[in-house]
Amino acid sequence: MKLKDKTIWLTGASSGVGEGMATVFHREGAHLILSARRQTELERVKALCTAGPGLVQVLPFDMVNAVQREAAAKTVLAGFGRLDILVNNAGIGQRSAAKDTLPEVERRIMEVDFFAPVALAKLVLPRMIEQKSGHLVVTSSVAGKHAVPHHSAYCAAKHALHGYFDTLRVEHLADNIDVTLLVIAGIRSNVYEHALKADGSEYGPSLDRVMTGMSAEDCAEQVVDGLLRRDYEMVIGIETALQALQIKDSDPKAFVKRMAGMLKWLEQS
Repeated sequence: MKLKDKTIWLTGASSGVGEGMATVFHREGAHLILSARRQTELERVKALCTAGPGLVQVLPFDMVNAVQREAAAKTVLAGFGRLDILVNNAGIGQRSAAKDTLPEVERRIMEVDFFAPVALAKLVLPRMIEQKSGHLVVTSSVAGKHAVPHHSAYCAAKHALHGYFDTLRVEHLADNIDVTLLVIAGIRSNVYEHALKADGSEYGPSLDRVMTGMSAEDCAEQVVDGLLRRDYEMVIGIETALQALQIKDSDPKAFVKRMAGMLKWLEQS
């Protein structure tokens, strides 16, 4: 078992990539604290974690609620002698043109996708410094590495995660604290169902996004191997979803044209 007896706190654990991580991490021997807003869904995911010997605890809270966030951190730190890994996976998507998106929607996306994971990491950081070990894992996206049309605020938040956590890695190298950013794309999930439109309403179900791509479990298996290697950054996804990432550096003009083509497709869908 690759994660035997590791204690892992996983946010955004109620569906998608988080659900896949929960089942795979547990199978690999980890003890889990599963967090998200929906307790019913967390209990459902907990019931799927049967392949390993580790304990599974459900801890629902709202990431952007400072009081709930601090209370959750106190519960975890008081209930476990050590915290080996925090996986900041909770997030929210976007599906709207920059010119149409309300400022309050942009702020909401930044709050969920940047400020909340930063705040949670800072709550557990003192324990990791004290124990002279720990691993901060952050779910990013190819949108954290390049532009994606109709994802302006989402891209901004994911880019910000890279800047912040890359710096945190440097500042705590001597404390033996690892930082891994997950650059993922093309993973089957319901992320678009809850993505925000320009007015803040949810985008709704999108069958093509749910049914195509890499499975969340396959993604999680790659994450486990990357954690063992102590990777700084992991790029995970299907080839078609990662092509733009490759083109961006080799041919920036071709990349912009490719994204412009994607914009036309988004506007028609």
